This record gives sequence, C-alpha cells and structure tokens, in this order.
Amino acid sequence: MTKSNVSRTSRAKVGGKARTEPCPNCGIAPDPAGRPFSITFNLPDVYYDIHPELLDTWGDDPFLAIKDVGFYLRVILPVKLTDGYAVDFGTWLKVDPEVFREAWQSWNFPEYKDFSCDGLLANRMEPWNPTLRTHVRARVRDMDQVPYVFESPDPLGARIVTEIWPHDEVLTHYAELLKSDPPTES
Repeated sequence: MTKSNVSRTSRAKVGGKARTEPCPNCGIAPDPAGRPFSITFNLPDVYYDIHPELLDTWGDDPFLAIKDVGFYLRVILPVKLTDGYAVDFGTWLKVDPEVFREAWQSWNFPEYKDFSCDGLLANRMEPWNPTLRTHVRARVRDMDQVPYVFESPDPLGARIVTEIWPHDEVLTHYAELLKSDPPTES
C-alpha cells in the first residue's frame, strides 16, 4: 500500500462535528451514526509498478483494464471491527476477461442485480499484508453500488470476511487518514 493509493471516501455530513470520544488506544473516534469508515484504494497496486511510458489502460473506476496485465473491477470489502467500528475497503478485484465483460455489459441494466464473480484482491491491505492476490467472491447487494466481497475459499480471506477484528489493530494503519474529516459531498 502506498499513501498515494489510499483515500478516505467522502460522506455528506449532517449537523456539526461528531461528539464521540476517540479511542484511547488508536486515537480514532467511531462514526457517530455507526456507519463503517470507507477507505478507498484509488487503483490496483500493480498500476504503480508499471513505468508510465509503458502503461496502457482503458476505463476508470469501477472498470479498469491494463494492457498485458489484466482486468480489474472495483468491489467493497466489508470488515467487522470491535467496539462499534467497521470499515469498508473500496478495493480492486482482478477478474477474468469474461467476468469483466459481463460486469460492464450489465452495469446499467436490471440483470446487474444478479451479478457475482470470483477474483483476486489487487491491493495490499494492512494488517493483512498478504491479501494481495487472495481469492474472494463478490456479488451485488444494491443496484447502485459496486459488488461486495462476501466469502473466500482462501483461509485468510475467509477470516477477513467473517471474523470480528480488533479495531485498533486494523485502523491504526490508516490513523492519519481517519483522524481528519473526510471531504463533504456537494
């Protein structure tokens, strides 16, 4: 993970500042409405490994193809945390060309509601550094959103999706990002 590849997704704010106290261990206050934090990886990690002169891409968020490298689809990886915290990682999934095509063709149509796919996580997430290339499955929960990761045949991936993790163990890696207010939606 590179700092330039991670951002905090904006959420509209209602009212003033949150009146929740930050955790004494990690210094991060939970969302006052109980919503998950949203941490978004701007691009698949491999994008930053390719020299700009050799980089040939098609598409943008949520569909990205990198010539001679692969096809990527934006997904949400929800992670349950202790003490009222949760985080939704906006990450990328490397998928087969046929899956990419199916997602692209169904995106604005009713059949998108039935879309599901398998793929490999394309971003390193702390504290699970070996998450890169972890096999997961994702499906659509809401027609207005990208698919959500819901299970994994990989032991680490299955643990990330199903277990409740100590919030300070996960969030401290993103503390600088989470201690600031996200930009508001206009």
